[in-house]
Amino acid sequence: MSPASTKMKPQSWLRGATKSAFYFRRWCERLLPASVLSVLLWPPAAVWDLLQLRPRKLISCWRRFPELWRPKSWRFFLRQSLGLYHARLIPDHLCTSRGLSRCRLEGGTDLIGSHDGDRGAVLASLHYGPYELAPFWLRAHGIVTAMIRAAPAEPSESLTNYRYAFSPPADVPVFLSVDELAPLPRFAHVRTILGPGRRLLVMVDVDRGMQLHVPFEDRWFRMATGAIRLAAMADAELIPCLIRETATWKFTIHFGERVPRCYFGSSPDMQAIGRHLLNEFSKVITRHPEQCRSKLLSAISPRPVSGKRDSLSEN
Repeated sequence: MSPASTKMKPQSWLRGATKSAFYFRRWCERLLPASVLSVLLWPPAAVWDLLQLRPRKLISCWRRFPELWRPKSWRFFLRQSLGLYHARLIPDHLCTSRGLSRCRLEGGTDLIGSHDGDRGAVLASLHYGPYELAPFWLRAHGIVTAMIRAAPAEPSESLTNYRYAFSPPADVPVFLSVDELAPLPRFAHVRTILGPGRRLLVMVDVDRGMQLHVPFEDRWFRMATGAIRLAAMADAELIPCLIRETATWKFTIHFGERVPRCYFGSSPDMQAIGRHLLNEFSKVITRHPEQCRSKLLSAISPRPVSGKRDSLSEN
């Protein structure tokens, strides 16, 4: 047996197990009330969280918290150890009235309507709360959104297509690979995917591309500038957007105040835009700081006493 065949066996088994588990859960959804299903899913979700615990480096993450955001230690460690994966297992029928009752919109929702004549918008977000669900909930509320992310290894193409079928419209992908936008600028392509009524959800705490360092309390917040540059290139609105879990399988999507157009001008004022986004994010994070994910906390570092640092760098 060749080494390649030996390597493929675990991957095939994993794809098969993932697909079987997904369809088993779908079968349970049709038979069981959501409250019962939620209780039954807690043990396997907690086990999966524990298996993923080491890469999260919780002690290191805890030390990165600025004073304003620091949660109670027991809430942070309990949630990060046992409470992350369960939120992602919510039933897929989000567009129904029963499904929509589980997620409410908060903040400047008038800024992100999906009318054809509207200017496109970039929704700047963070690895906070159940961020993986944000594009699905936005689309369920009629906000046509695609999320930019690194291309993951999908366990099954048919399974992925089946899940995406619950998030109309079918002609707009739920996720776009970052490779489809890089290298910038690709003006024609950006204007196509960020035309009127379209929304792109972009994480600004990723360690990729050009980085902006924004002072925050006694910390530096490393912020990727991709969302800012996309909004500038497409003449789109730039709106801070976070999702948080308020109870078991209950969520709120918060839209902050859009970045003032005067900050863009002929050349974007990166520092002013970065401060605006961070201030809007902070209004949400201070309510439930224990929902900060490790990727978000890795973007925070202590500020030297001198305070000197390049405001913009290229990785």
